Amino acid sequence: MARQTKKKNEEEKKPAAKVVPMYKNDEHDIEKQTTLQQASAAEKNGNLELAEKLYKQEINKNAFNASVYTRLMIIYRKQKKYKEELEIINKALQHFKEYQNKKSSSKTNNAAIKKLSNSLNKSLGLTDKKGNFLYEPEPIPTWKRRKTTVEKKLKKSKSK
Repeated sequence: MARQTKKKNEEEKKPAAKVVPMYKNDEHDIEKQTTLQQASAAEKNGNLELAEKLYKQEINKNAFNASVYTRLMIIYRKQKKYKEELEIINKALQHFKEYQNKKSSSKTNNAAIKKLSNSLNKSLGLTDKKGNFLYEPEPIPTWKRRKTTVEKKLKKSKSK
């Protein structure tokens, strides 16, 4: 009980969150900071609404950055916005899939290199006999676990 009142008092004492320089001795203007730096600073200051807005701006630039999606998922979880979190997880998974397809299609068309690469992947146990990858790159398993958790939370909240 004492912890809760202490926590409430601390929250009341917090000044209004604002975007601040990332480093204490940083003399650069806030305008010179990137969107990600501003979002990170806002998140550290507890201004989740501003951080959410800035991360969304970064996503809308269509440059894939897994950490932006992850931070936005965390913000939604803190705010208990499970529907929005589920939407951003699905969007992240789709964007990553598109990114991987684009990345693999832009590789060299040299048949000898492809054949050597496929045989190396098979010998290392990274692909099956048909050439399908057995393992997913890092953000995907984490996002899938997060997705199942969010779906459970949504079902739980609907049943109440």
